[in-house]
Amino acid sequence: MVYESRLETTWRRKNSTVQLDRRLVAFRTGLFLVMIMLGSICLGQQSVSWLWILLPAGVLILIMPIHGRIAARLARQERLATFLENSLERTQHRWVHRPMDGTPYADNQHSWSQDLDLFGRGSLFQLLNECRTEPGRRRLADWMTSVPTPAEIRLRQARSAALRQRLDLREALAVVSDHDQWNNAESLLLSWSAEPPRHVPAWIVTTSVLIGLAAIPAILLVSLDVLPVSAVLLLVVLQAPLIGLTRNQIRETAAAMDAVDSAMSQLAEVIRIFERESFSHSEVVELQRGFSANGGMASDHIRHLSTMTRWLNHSLRNQFFSPIAWMGGLLILLTTGMERWRQRHGAFVRAWLNTCAEFEATVSIAAWNFERPNGTTPELTSERMFDATELGHPLLSTAQCVTNSVCLTPETPLILISGSNMSGKSTLLRSVGCNLVLMYCGGVVIAERLTSSPFLVGTAMRVSDSLQDGRSLFMSVVDRLRMVVDLTQESLPVLFLLDEILQGTNSHDRRQGAEAVIRTLVKQHAVGMVTTHDLALTQIVDSMDGLAVNMHFEDTIVDGHMSFDYRLKPGIVTRSNALHLMRLMGLDV
Repeated sequence: MVYESRLETTWRRKNSTVQLDRRLVAFRTGLFLVMIMLGSICLGQQSVSWLWILLPAGVLILIMPIHGRIAARLARQERLATFLENSLERTQHRWVHRPMDGTPYADNQHSWSQDLDLFGRGSLFQLLNECRTEPGRRRLADWMTSVPTPAEIRLRQARSAALRQRLDLREALAVVSDHDQWNNAESLLLSWSAEPPRHVPAWIVTTSVLIGLAAIPAILLVSLDVLPVSAVLLLVVLQAPLIGLTRNQIRETAAAMDAVDSAMSQLAEVIRIFERESFSHSEVVELQRGFSANGGMASDHIRHLSTMTRWLNHSLRNQFFSPIAWMGGLLILLTTGMERWRQRHGAFVRAWLNTCAEFEATVSIAAWNFERPNGTTPELTSERMFDATELGHPLLSTAQCVTNSVCLTPETPLILISGSNMSGKSTLLRSVGCNLVLMYCGGVVIAERLTSSPFLVGTAMRVSDSLQDGRSLFMSVVDRLRMVVDLTQESLPVLFLLDEILQGTNSHDRRQGAEAVIRTLVKQHAVGMVTTHDLALTQIVDSMDGLAVNMHFEDTIVDGHMSFDYRLKPGIVTRSNALHLMRLMGLDV
């Protein structure tokens, strides 16, 4: 496996860097001890010059940036090793511990995301996500919870296929450091960049810069006792009225861009990777053009803004640096520079964020495609149908996954599935829904063949009562079914997945209510699947004039133990395992 070989190489390089880092730490420690020893000698013997300390101090100063680069290299190698380990574990179906499981995007009111396990621990999002920024993660979540047009699906398929083998690109993204400021940073950046620039008068900028330039030789001359300290104080006083005239703008700019520099720095790194990558596929090249700017590269412009923001925050909040920033005119100069940046590039910020998010989501799907070499690219059709051969659940390992064929068409829009507990009914429904989501994202599906049109999916599977809202289980089920029925008023065709329909009421009412709901859905040209334990509901098929078929799952009891083959079969299940399960649990029934 390619992950294993690359991980081995990364670990070898990391171990070499660790050894170099340790030697540099020991060398720096030795230099520091030499400085202490020389200082002690100088204190004890006046004949020894203090200038001797400059030798180890100079070497230490030269070593520090080199050591910094070594430490940064080690950090990147550690992040790369973590990425490759996670990728290898994902291919081995050991991925539920991965961070960023998509919990913030979970919506209990969404028509399919909760029932299909799209977000949270062990979710499809957690399996797919390789995005580095919050806009990228949110874009992937949007893909999973909305129905694209056929043209959008084909575009996503083409782009993810083009990036499928670009493991180097994924590794480059993986070593970009994480930042947790995105919730505020993105909104602040977008709102600030959309506002019209506020220019600082030229005479204020010019005067402040001249005073700042004068401060450099003044400080030097004061340190040499050529000028009195009052000369420096005079420069501080001269800057005061200029800063006073622009204080509101300085304060507002700093507040609008408060603590967003780290997130922007990460965004610049990610965009830079996409900008410098060479692509040959026209669909990806077109996406790359979204980083266009007024000369230069979008990543350079964002990094420049990040640097100015960091220095402005530093100038206002660092009690030791603030006097220097004040005297040198940095407060005015940085504010002016950020306003000029907004004038030149503010209109491009939203497009840059959107393009970066689109790239990141595409890379996540490309990674899924790369790790599923036996996956199938689904075919789109304009007909209202879902036709899959040997369909499996994407969250199950190959060893656990049992596949089944499903065909829903205008001629047979309903499959009613009966079966015993734990036989595979709910898993089949989720297999249909999750593979549709993968198709919407442009990914391969777990099937030998899948042909489908884009559907608005409506599910009623994981429904529970609510003590806080005062709703019984039955009322919660009814609310969910009403939501599914209401979906048929939308312009898109609906595919419904109803698990244990109308649980929580008596058999008579369930029979009549279920038939009414199913007939309404079919009448509104929806297609779908319904599961039930109640064999009385299987009689609904007989009254559907050939528009529905009965299928079932069953179990086998051998030597007192149950086994399941999880294979969908024609007809109605002939037995139930409920009593046997109760006896296995020690109940005398």
